[in-house]
Amino acid sequence: MLPMMYMSLIDDEGDKKAFEKLYYENRILLFSIAMKIINNNALAEEAVSDAFLSIAKNFQTVNILNAHKKHKYLIITIRNAANMILRKEKNDLDNLPLDETIVSDDDIANVDLQILKKCMHDPNQTDKEIIYLYYSLGMDHKQISDTLGISQAASRKRLQKAKQSLKKILEEEGYNG
Repeated sequence: MLPMMYMSLIDDEGDKKAFEKLYYENRILLFSIAMKIINNNALAEEAVSDAFLSIAKNFQTVNILNAHKKHKYLIITIRNAANMILRKEKNDLDNLPLDETIVSDDDIANVDLQILKKCMHDPNQTDKEIIYLYYSLGMDHKQISDTLGISQAASRKRLQKAKQSLKKILEEEGYNG
């Protein structure tokens, strides 16, 4: 059954029906994504609840997105919710899987995924978070700044530092892009 707390955030009856449809069509997908990130049933359910609460709060904006953008928004929202729960639980992010759909630029673009995974054991925690959020989750600097509680300028600077650090590690590993 759809929790009423979501519906109380939506005023329009048509939007309520659209939200209900979105909820039932995507709750299993969002749970499975949260499980891949958190690997804990209770925390994954909490992440799904947090994600749908966020979606309900912004539903007028979400509802007008085309199907592709709406799907992407849902994925980003559940990943952010799951990551926030991990941060709250003070779990180590070393166990986060590196997404197979990494999008990168410069020297990172052609890096073999296995080399990148090996290198991700070396950078500091901040570098890992920035690289993960930007490249694996496709978050922009505004979203990263909200997630990590830093300014957008700090997000940009830290990503630049993380890329330089990763490039150095790759060079030490013998990768010459």
